[in-house]
Amino acid sequence: MVLRCYLGCALWLSIALSSGAHAASDWQLLREDVQRLCDPASIAWGGAALGAALLARPFDADVQGPFNNAQAEPLLDVGNRYFDSVHVLPAAAILRIAARRWGSEEEDDASSHLLRALVLANGMVAPLKVGVGRARPDKSNRLSFPSGHSANAFALASVLGHHGGKYAAVTAYAVASFVPMARIHARHHYLSDVVAGAGLGVLAGWISGRPRKPVALSVSPMLADGGWGMRVRWLR
Repeated sequence: MVLRCYLGCALWLSIALSSGAHAASDWQLLREDVQRLCDPASIAWGGAALGAALLARPFDADVQGPFNNAQAEPLLDVGNRYFDSVHVLPAAAILRIAARRWGSEEEDDASSHLLRALVLANGMVAPLKVGVGRARPDKSNRLSFPSGHSANAFALASVLGHHGGKYAAVTAYAVASFVPMARIHARHHYLSDVVAGAGLGVLAGWISGRPRKPVALSVSPMLADGGWGMRVRWLR
């Protein structure tokens, strides 16, 4: 599944950013987004997301699915079915292509923001899934932490809130909240998994929507104590 997510990211990003001046701009923006993951504010936000997941972990056994609520069942089904990276990445890529060719400047900017946020979210989630190796509640595999569905939903909500204003943000986050519930309901994730995924999704949306400033890493060799080392610093 993780390999499929990586291949999906590469395939759909390549299609969406395949040619033209917009492609060069998107690639540059994505590079800056990745660099911003090393920014102190981003590290603090990511640490807060993982810290919140750690605080939620004692409640994993108390918050478990399935939930017996027939009225919420259709929304929970949508959350489980359509917020997989295999669905949201192609949809974002197609939207990006359409906005780039026929959309307004605002739609072009929003579609770029959305695609980059989803790629960034998946780029954070997939290595953590492999590295942590937590078994899912249903024991289907060891890719439980963090929740990719939740990361996708909250990255999407973050982008919609950024471009649509406060009312759009409230609506988007309200809808996105059903996705973590759906994942717990289906016994694919624990509470702490979805908390971490939601936090990383918001982080991805925030990073990719921040005002552009010169942010880069400088890496240079240095001589220290009779040996060689590397000096790393942030350039602004």
